[in-house]
Amino acid sequence: MITVFGATGTTGAPLVDTLLAKGATVRAVTSDPAKVGTLKAKGCEAVAADFTDPAALARACDRAEKIYLVTPAHLDMRQWKANVIEAAKAAGVRHVVVGTGLGASPKAGPTFGKWHSETQELLKQSDLDWTFVQPTYFMQNLLWQAGNIAKDAVYYDDLGGPVAWIDARDIADVAAEALTAPRYEGKGLGLTGPGALAGEDIAALLSAVTGRNVTCAPLSAEDAKAGMVAGGMQVEVAGAMVELASLAPKGYLAGIETTVSDVLGRPARRFADFVAENRDAFVQ
Repeated sequence: MITVFGATGTTGAPLVDTLLAKGATVRAVTSDPAKVGTLKAKGCEAVAADFTDPAALARACDRAEKIYLVTPAHLDMRQWKANVIEAAKAAGVRHVVVGTGLGASPKAGPTFGKWHSETQELLKQSDLDWTFVQPTYFMQNLLWQAGNIAKDAVYYDDLGGPVAWIDARDIADVAAEALTAPRYEGKGLGLTGPGALAGEDIAALLSAVTGRNVTCAPLSAEDAKAGMVAGGMQVEVAGAMVELASLAPKGYLAGIETTVSDVLGRPARRFADFVAENRDAFVQ
């Protein structure tokens, strides 16, 4: 049994599909009881569990041999992950694959790197087998701007430098390998796409795919933070997101990792293909 936390999320949803295609027995976990039925329709067991409910977490981990653990970006995400790790230990889980972030380590400078590192170190000390899946920015984040791209033909660049974006489906496929193959225990898997793109590059791709003249407009850190807070993100988390974005102009988010091709035996998905697949989202 493999338990997938965050089973309706950006990486968890495709992971459930990939694991089921591999013939794995899957228990999908969501915090929203209304989504349990949809998950069961995929052919897996499904349960609702809040990260703060020890009894629900115990049920989610019961009889599971392995777990995929990811949470939303939140001030409480370290405690949420700690709660799941505790439940996993009590249930006799053997191996936890946890989604953190590229560059997460005790020496990390950015806030998110420190937060993710706390979870990684906790797992190392837990006597559980572990694998860290450490991605950079998701290509799927571009869909957050689909409305303004479709309406105004503008891509708002809050990064200001090149980023080696990765498709969340590649993250899920790598996580599936880590959960079903025996050689990834004790490893950190840094994940990026096959190339780094700046805001102007993304606008050019959008223009080519949509047939419109999509322009790139810089978005200040203050405006980016205000937008995230207006969308419901906690102020401190939005601040950590802006801090992470500030690494892009220095080139720190442009490095390329070959992990996707090394693990999967195929190239990482390209941003151009992602944009083409989602063309209808970017046009009115």
